[in-house]
Amino acid sequence: MVDISPARTRREREKADQRQAILDSARAIAASEGWAAVTTRKVADRIEYSHPTLYEHFDSKTALLAELTREGYRQLLSALQTARRKCPDPATAARAMAMAYCTFAWTHRELYEVMHGLSGTYIDPDTYRAEGAAVIAEARDVIESWAQAQKVNVASAGDAVLILWSTLHGIASLALAKQMIGGKKHASELALRAVDDLLSAWRTAQRPATGACT
Repeated sequence: MVDISPARTRREREKADQRQAILDSARAIAASEGWAAVTTRKVADRIEYSHPTLYEHFDSKTALLAELTREGYRQLLSALQTARRKCPDPATAARAMAMAYCTFAWTHRELYEVMHGLSGTYIDPDTYRAEGAAVIAEARDVIESWAQAQKVNVASAGDAVLILWSTLHGIASLALAKQMIGGKKHASELALRAVDDLLSAWRTAQRPATGACT
């Protein structure tokens, strides 16, 4: 018989709170000092947990970062979906999602870094494949919706997503590193232009050539 007593419920809630406190502590340290400063001891000391308590939830820094990577992709997906829902057509949605992507990178820098292998610790892609795939699927769906509305045949929607993602990642990363002339404001403008230019290029590629030599 399953134990659903108030005591069990309280223990489960306390464990969930402990787990979240550990994740929040790691993020706070990374945000202020960088991921190199994050250690299991430092995380435990910050929230006054014993090491055994921390290891009940995460047996290593790698396991902790893997969970933060999954959480990062879940939050990014939510941001993209929220941006998309506010837009009436796929082209506008693609632009809004590009802005949501950049805003996420700048607002949650510590998550963005761990999601993209910038934490200094290797995270096996298999540990966050489902969450990453959900983000890719959302981006792919908006591109396919745009292509259908425009009656455009995008040869490979998967490649189109990778092109767009790579472009936005480059723009966002340069802005984070303060290597973007004009800062985040200019980066935002470039992100929107990148979406417009890519959609225009895919649309133009479908037009029959005129004046060609025969």
